[in-house]
Order: sequence, then C-alpha cells, then structure tokens
Amino acid sequence: MDDLINELYYGNICPVEQMGRPTPEEKEILKRIHENEEKLQASLDEQDRAILDAIKDNCLSVASSMGERRFREAFSLGVRLMAEIMRIDNNKVSF
Repeated sequence: MDDLINELYYGNICPVEQMGRPTPEEKEILKRIHENEEKLQASLDEQDRAILDAIKDNCLSVASSMGERRFREAFSLGVRLMAEIMRIDNNKVSF
C-alpha cells in the first residue's frame, strides 16, 4: 500500500493517462464528428465560425468538469467500498 501511495504522490501514476485509447467504434464516431465539423465550418461565415468555436470550447469545458467530478465520485466510492471490506474483514465476517 505504501508503494502505491508513493507512486501516486510522486506523479508516477496518472489515472487520466490510464484511461486507454478510443475503441474502433469511438474512433469512427470521432472521425464523423470531425468530418461534419469541417463541412459546417466551410459553410459558415467568420462570425458564425466564432460562435461555433465558442460552443465547442464550452462543450469541452463541461465535459472536462464532468469527467473530473465522475473520477472523484468513483474514487470516493472505491475508498468507501475498501473501508467496508476492511471493516467486515476485521470483524471476521465471512460469506
């Protein structure tokens, strides 16, 4: 346990980097999004492109915030589950 805590403290563990690469299905969706965005950008004037860019920035900001919150909530749940397991183990309750 101390090794894991030290690894986390020294930045050797980065959960965001551990998330993995997109699946083939996700890659295809991302490709279609990019293609549709390029088509839309080409059809817009400068003012409308600025609006679209603002929308994309806002979407990215919300997605990032939500991802961070989900990570914290999942981590907290994992810690609570571990505490419950340790409590059960300490009371010698078995199933």
